[in-house]
Amino acid sequence: MLQQIIISGLTVGAIYALIAIGFTIVFSTVRVVNFAHGEFVMAGGMIYAWLNAVHGVPVFPAVAIAILACITLAWLVYELGLASMDKDNHIAQVMVTLGVGITLKGLAQVFIGKDTHFPPAFSSGGPLTVAGTTISPQSVWIVCVLVVLLLGLYLLLQHTRIGKGMVAVSINHYAATLMGISPRRSAVIAFALAGLIGGAAGALLAPVASAHYDNGIFLGIKGFAAAILGGLGSPVGAVVGGLILGLTESLTAGYVSSVYKDAVSLVLLLLILLLRPQGLIGKRLPQKF
Repeated sequence: MLQQIIISGLTVGAIYALIAIGFTIVFSTVRVVNFAHGEFVMAGGMIYAWLNAVHGVPVFPAVAIAILACITLAWLVYELGLASMDKDNHIAQVMVTLGVGITLKGLAQVFIGKDTHFPPAFSSGGPLTVAGTTISPQSVWIVCVLVVLLLGLYLLLQHTRIGKGMVAVSINHYAATLMGISPRRSAVIAFALAGLIGGAAGALLAPVASAHYDNGIFLGIKGFAAAILGGLGSPVGAVVGGLILGLTESLTAGYVSSVYKDAVSLVLLLLILLLRPQGLIGKRLPQKF
């Protein structure tokens, strides 16, 4: 039973980790928490399910279109909502992302509908059995996509000019500008990456937990909690925080009660914030005086 609970926790934790990475990328580059990110995840699942179930689009083309749609949405959020704002007015930026999130939820409700969709898994076939533990093919997809995206993000940030420019902007916005690096371009790329990862997370999760227009706020809160737990601004911390959060919820549901899984996760998050405010892996941000 323990092995099955751990597999379930790792699957859920991998989804939380993907969502947390989206928060982390944007925060690292733009220094704003994008509370519309949960709606990108919702949109990825809803568009995939809608294309496949209603219009008969095959699984992988439907997933690709859903991800491209989320990238476009993320780009529009930045260009139309944040690009022209005062970069130091973080409260106003956060309020804009909250408003955009509510708008995206309403658009999904109007254009896709209120129905709950259950799209097919990415691959057919029965569950895998390893050492007496049952693993669904979709769980394998989720973990593999997390590993591939994390590796791709590492290569982008450490071994490309674009990625190094994003890192420079995250360290010092004004110094990067003096060095000829465009903070606006870095921000666009960060939001596009967040849209890609959020759309992929939503499409991966939909066959496991269904797709519904009201899922975004719940998924956003879980992903943000994972990012805070691991250390907001650290992709590795986002993964660590997501896996810890998923395992905590799964173990609590398996050995205590599913009623308390959110409460236990909240207590864990509060303890981390009290004992290590920057998160498990994150670093303290420099203070302005």
